[in-house]
Amino acid sequence: MSKNHLLTIKQVILIPVFAFYNIFVGLLVSDYSVVSQHISELALEAQFFAYSHRLADILIGLSMCLFAIACLSIARAKFTFLTIFVFGITWIFAGIFILTGPLHDVYGLTTVLIVVPVLFALEMRDYYSSKNFQNFCVLVTLIQVLFSSGFLVMDSCLSNTKELHSEFG
Repeated sequence: MSKNHLLTIKQVILIPVFAFYNIFVGLLVSDYSVVSQHISELALEAQFFAYSHRLADILIGLSMCLFAIACLSIARAKFTFLTIFVFGITWIFAGIFILTGPLHDVYGLTTVLIVVPVLFALEMRDYYSSKNFQNFCVLVTLIQVLFSSGFLVMDSCLSNTKELHSEFG
């Protein structure tokens, strides 16, 4: 593996670093709850928090896109490339367009995240011969499906509760 490929893969560590930075910034903003609010709402706060959050989102997206290109060039992992690259683009859009804009979430393309681990395990199995790695990727995908399903159910229940309160309240 060339030095450029190795560097492109190692730069992925920037993703959790900037993600934790966004969470940390959220802890510093008054009247913002990391638990009950979307992280994108930080872009609506004071200028420093808004711009540093948006820059972190753009850097996360660029890091994902670089990693996707490395997956394609090293392992010819076409589906992994496509899903990670699209997910990276959604992060870049989230950094450029604030929450109130229609292009912020690029119309829900972040749902591709659910299939990334299992595609990665399937396409990269020649590079990771560990069965534990493949099982871990499948487990992460299942957790994401359950997590996403749970949020859909909770959101539906909350909206129904609000409708009932507005009718009878």
